[in-house]
Amino acid sequence: MSKKVLMAFVVAFSSLLLSSCGGQANANKENKDKDKDKEKIVINVETTETMLGDAIATFKSTAVLEADRQATVTTKSSGIILEIKVEEGDLVKEGDVMMVLESDTQQLSLNSAKANYDKSLNNLKRAELMLKKGLTNTEQVDNLRFETKSLKASYDQAAMNLSFTQVKAPFDGMVAKRHVKIGNLIQNATAVFDVVDFDSLQAKISVPEHHWLLMKKGLPVSFDFDAVQNMKIDGHVERIAPTIDSSSGTFQVTVAVDNKDHILRPGLFAKAEIIYDQRKDVVVVDKDAIIREDDMAFVYELDGEDGVKRTTVTLGYEMLDTVELTAGILASQTVVTTGKNNLTPDSTVKVINYN
Repeated sequence: MSKKVLMAFVVAFSSLLLSSCGGQANANKENKDKDKDKEKIVINVETTETMLGDAIATFKSTAVLEADRQATVTTKSSGIILEIKVEEGDLVKEGDVMMVLESDTQQLSLNSAKANYDKSLNNLKRAELMLKKGLTNTEQVDNLRFETKSLKASYDQAAMNLSFTQVKAPFDGMVAKRHVKIGNLIQNATAVFDVVDFDSLQAKISVPEHHWLLMKKGLPVSFDFDAVQNMKIDGHVERIAPTIDSSSGTFQVTVAVDNKDHILRPGLFAKAEIIYDQRKDVVVVDKDAIIREDDMAFVYELDGEDGVKRTTVTLGYEMLDTVELTAGILASQTVVTTGKNNLTPDSTVKVINYN
């Protein structure tokens, strides 16, 4: 074999070998890129935006409604019931006659007392005229004057006893219960009606002592009743007990309830929220965006189109669905809500928000 042929053979073999190595390197690079793509996991997430809103601080508790003005009406006289003028559920005004007792004896006593008083009064007037003419003395006139006053008191007492045969409403309200029937013979101080003023409904709430300085008269209160669906009832703090119960570590707050439509009734169970502070135009976010670890809280902010970054935030007041952020993030930032627990700072995400 000549030298030229040998050289040509060596050159061809080298070219083939280099070509084979280059192809293998390219293949290895493609495989690595494919493996890298396989390791890159995309996590579907939902997001929301931080925004400016109102932060409200509330104390939540439960209470049972009661009427501030609720009375059991009793009789001040004995006798047979002749007439019942109201029934359960009727509205009454202060002074309305609710029931009438027999009054013959009281009427006779009044007539007798009036006759005695009128007679003494006439005698006093004649004696005063005679005194001016010098026909009687001052002592006799004074005696008649004292006698007339005594008989006037007896007359007033008889008139009062007669009025007691009519049982009257003590205040504006509704008849909640009737205890007696027509024809019953009742004695003095017998319970005959229960009357409730539904405009005076209130709730007494026991508040822990560490809220002592937060409670103020006039604070707004919101009520939620199971018996009254989809309706918020308003109220306000009417008064605060001046002392703390040492056995329970609580103090009592009395809340007046708005019941002008007479929808509510004493005995209803309520969930109450006393609003003791409000802050406007602060950064708030959906509670679902918050991740808590021990005493720390953070959110995942959207970073670019498919990246996220973990941001530590400081929490303020917590509302029903949102929470105030006092530091760490501004308004109008996109944060992850659903899928946040699967994220790390180097995660790749795809935003899918469902209506």
